Amino acid sequence: MAKKVTFTVATLLFGLMAFSQPIRKSKSKNDSTSFKIQTNYLSNYVYNGRADSLKTPYFYTSATVNFANGIYASFSLNYLVADGQNRFDFSELDLGYNYTIGQKVSGEIYGSKYFYTSQSNLLSGNISSDIGFTFNYDLNFLNFHNSTDVFFADKADFQIVPGLEKEIIISDHSKDIFSITPGIYGSFSSLNFYESTVSRRLNAIKGPKLKQPINTGTLQSTTSVNNKGFKFLDVELSMPLSYDYKNWNFTLTPTYAIPFNKIYTTSINTTTINGIPKTSTLNSTPFSENNLNNIFFVDLGISFNF
Repeated sequence: MAKKVTFTVATLLFGLMAFSQPIRKSKSKNDSTSFKIQTNYLSNYVYNGRADSLKTPYFYTSATVNFANGIYASFSLNYLVADGQNRFDFSELDLGYNYTIGQKVSGEIYGSKYFYTSQSNLLSGNISSDIGFTFNYDLNFLNFHNSTDVFFADKADFQIVPGLEKEIIISDHSKDIFSITPGIYGSFSSLNFYESTVSRRLNAIKGPKLKQPINTGTLQSTTSVNNKGFKFLDVELSMPLSYDYKNWNFTLTPTYAIPFNKIYTTSINTTTINGIPKTSTLNSTPFSENNLNNIFFVDLGISFNF
C-alpha cells in the first residue's frame, strides 16, 4: 500500500511539472557585489531521511556576500530550540563559486566547515567538513539537479543527490514574484559517518576516606557499520514556495522524506583500569535506524538583500 501511495504521489508530481510553465532562468552571477541576511525556522533536523527520537527544531541565521565574479562566502549560526535544550548548537562556514555554461547548465562549487558545541548530538555530528558541487541542466519542461559531495569525518563519505524539479511562476510583476518549485530527490551515500572511535578518561572515585589515584582508567569505544557499502538512503518530495518583494524574499519549504535501507552498527567498548583491559560488544544501532518512519518537516525563511 505504501509503495502504491508513493508511486501515485510521484506520478502526480511529474504530471504537474510536465504541464507547467518554462523554468525561470536564475542568474548565477551578480552584476555587482551584494550582501544577504537570512533567518529560518526548521521544524525538525533530518539527515538522509533520518531524525532523532525527539524533534530537534532550529532557528538558523546566515550572512552571505556574493561577488560579481560568482564567488560567495557565507556563515551561519544554528540555535537549537528543543524542549529543555536551548543553545547555539553548531555553525557553518561556506566558500563557493557559482558557474554557468551556455544557456542550460549552471551550478556551484563549494567547500564547507562545520563547528559543533560539546553538547551537540546531531546524527551528522561526526562530519567536520565538506567539498562538493551542484549541476543543474535545463530540460525546458523541467530541471535536472544533482549534488555531489565528499564529507570528511574519521573516514570520508561520498554522497550524490540527483533530482528533478520544476519552477512554476504563479505571478510575475515589476515589484514582486511568486513561484512554487515541486521537486523529487534521492540520496545515495556511503556510511562511514556512522563509524567513530571515542577515547576518554574515566572519572576517579571520590570520597573522604579514599585516596584518589591520578589515573583511574580509560574507555575506548569503536563503532562499526555492519552492512557497509554505498546505499540508497531516502526519497524526498518537496514543494518550496517563494515570494520576492523588492529586496525581500520569503520562503516556505514543506518536505516529506521517505527513508530506505536500515543501517546497523556494533560498538566494541574497551575499559582499562589499573592496566587491566575489559572488552564488551553491544548493538549500537541508532534509534533513528531501528524506527525508520516517513518524516514531514517544514523550513520557513525570510531574507533581505543589500
